[in-house]
Amino acid sequence: MEQVLSDGAEAEMLFSDAKPAPLKSIDISLDAIAALQAANIDLGLALSADEIDYLAENYSALQRNPTDVELMMFAQANSEHCRHKIFNADWIIDGKVKNKTLFGMIRNTYHHSPDGVLSAYKDNASVVEGSEASRFFPASNTQEYAYQQEKVHMLMKVETHNHPTAISPFPGAATG
Repeated sequence: MEQVLSDGAEAEMLFSDAKPAPLKSIDISLDAIAALQAANIDLGLALSADEIDYLAENYSALQRNPTDVELMMFAQANSEHCRHKIFNADWIIDGKVKNKTLFGMIRNTYHHSPDGVLSAYKDNASVVEGSEASRFFPASNTQEYAYQQEKVHMLMKVETHNHPTAISPFPGAATG
């Protein structure tokens, strides 16, 4: 993330201590949806309509009000940063249900072209067959450093997370 500071005095905020705000309860007793929609805007949570419905239903079933901290934690855990659930969601395009999830579509490339792939889609990473290369490391039997010829495979790691909107709205996929 970056932020432009127009003079050095503005940098003082980087080192200031703020007193924690008191825990705030969101009253959902009169109209849970409206109260959560207002909290969504006031707290900058970026909750979707179905997430607000989910929270209203579940906090009503618990017969208690959510706190601002609980809503913030839900919003961040359920934000773009952790949206792996959408990769396995049903896909309906132009009213037609597709037989593969997004992860299924991504993995389908491997099923059509598996040659040279040693490992695919394990913890967002894949390993493909490499070529012969010289590596400089100690031999296991002598502990002396020497060049060794061996296959050097390639690891490809993909980070699918984005910064949650409330934390970093402009850089987007700054982590990956």
